Amino acid sequence: MTDSRASEMSPPPLVRALSKGRSSSAMVEQAKAEARAFFLDSKLNILLVAMPLAFISRFTGWGDGATFALSCLALVPLAERLGFVTEQLAMYTNDTLGGLLNATFGNATEMIISAFAMIQARKTLRTDPASTTTYLRVVQLSLLGSVASNLLLVMGTAFIAGGVKTKAQTFSQTGINVNAGMLILSCFAIMLPSLLDATKSGASDNNKSELALSRFESVFMFLCYCVFLYFQLKTHRHLYEEDSSSANTPINTGATSTRRPSHSGGGGAFTPPLGGDVELATSGAVGAGAAAAAGAGNGNGNGLVVSLSRSSLDGRDITLDGRFASRPVERTTSGGRSSAKADRERDVERLPLVLAANRAEDEAPDDDDDSHRSAAKDDDDEEEELVLSKTGCFLWLTGVTIFISFLSEFVTDAIKGASTNLRIPMPFLTTILLPIVGNAAEHASAIVFAYKNRIEIALGVAVGSSTQVSMMVVPFCVLLAWTMGLPLDLDFNGFESFVLFGCVLLAVLVVQDGHANYLKGMLLLLTYFFVAAGFWCHKDAQLVVKE
Repeated sequence: MTDSRASEMSPPPLVRALSKGRSSSAMVEQAKAEARAFFLDSKLNILLVAMPLAFISRFTGWGDGATFALSCLALVPLAERLGFVTEQLAMYTNDTLGGLLNATFGNATEMIISAFAMIQARKTLRTDPASTTTYLRVVQLSLLGSVASNLLLVMGTAFIAGGVKTKAQTFSQTGINVNAGMLILSCFAIMLPSLLDATKSGASDNNKSELALSRFESVFMFLCYCVFLYFQLKTHRHLYEEDSSSANTPINTGATSTRRPSHSGGGGAFTPPLGGDVELATSGAVGAGAAAAAGAGNGNGNGLVVSLSRSSLDGRDITLDGRFASRPVERTTSGGRSSAKADRERDVERLPLVLAANRAEDEAPDDDDDSHRSAAKDDDDEEEELVLSKTGCFLWLTGVTIFISFLSEFVTDAIKGASTNLRIPMPFLTTILLPIVGNAAEHASAIVFAYKNRIEIALGVAVGSSTQVSMMVVPFCVLLAWTMGLPLDLDFNGFESFVLFGCVLLAVLVVQDGHANYLKGMLLLLTYFFVAAGFWCHKDAQLVVKE
């Protein structure tokens, strides 16, 4: 899909009806169609029943544990629907703006939760500094957990799901390697303040050095991510798109043709040129028969001009519409003009037979390729079906964001009490459970794509989302906290820094060979279980909740 897809994308029928007339019934039908698509197209929407229960629990005093659990359940379908509405809105724009929309709203749940945690931290900045530190640690650990869950849990389950159906899946390494480099850069930048803190040898400046370094790095990390978006969506977009050269190769009708290998293998029979090319127009009887045979052979019936080369009878090569190239051989005849004329006449007589033979050789493979292409096209059309109108996209986007904001506030307010009521350690709650809730929709889509043998899309979801969080969301939160007067930095403790380093290292090593299988998925998934167990046992004085 090119940058002109906004003009090529046809709006829904009801939208076209609305643009032509002002029928109120058409508006009602469009609203019904959009509501049906929003509420009934996803099986996760069954969890929306938890949303009113979360409001009831919050305002009637069911307890922090119930409010936290119900709010997390309701966030799962809302996050998935937010992605759906964003994709619909992106269809009305070009690829660049659509990519920016997906990048902005892809991790909107994590950003909103982090923003409300910082709002809570600002409220307690002067009255309760310990609570302020706790909320800032929630922001840090939730973002760390988002990177870990995408690289280990999402990619691991995707590899297992794809390996169950397909023995080995391959993917392009070029685009993935660029993302891997961005991940390594973000890991190094995040670890530097922690290393600075660990090597101060007892000197204390109230973490001013770590805070200044974190803000300095965040500015350039965010700018680097903007450059990465320009690289990905504009200058090097081909690295992140499926290879369609075989399906969309233009037919070469010029004098210089490209040789296509024979399906029958071996050398085949080629006709070298012995003189100037003779053009056969479709007006003559022989030309018409040749054009008809060629049109039936390659599926193109429009005024075909056949370029025929003179040659000897024992080594024929027909240069037809860019399909076969001529190669020079030694001239073995010495008959002069009369012999050349006889050869030319024999070439013309044999031309329909040669074209028919070529058609028979190429018919089965070409038909098979066309069927695959049409099936892939049907899949793409099904995935990119335009349902929502442009106005509907903005309305649904606004409504979903408002409800996510309310539920995020419920989660951040109840997280300390939920840790006590549910008897779940705060590090595990913030690093493992919250990211799973925020990325649940991405988890499901990556598994489905991998099972359908579209592993590159699944990797784009897992690795691309991790790159967004580490290079965009993390620095954005640091800069947002700076504007709010909060001391949010990148100073993780030693255990958390090593976890981040291990996750990035293992993920980069796994994707280096360009192959995916279930064993690699098991390695990633088992590593995530180890990380989860480690955070269950992790003790952090800044996250201790008093009974």
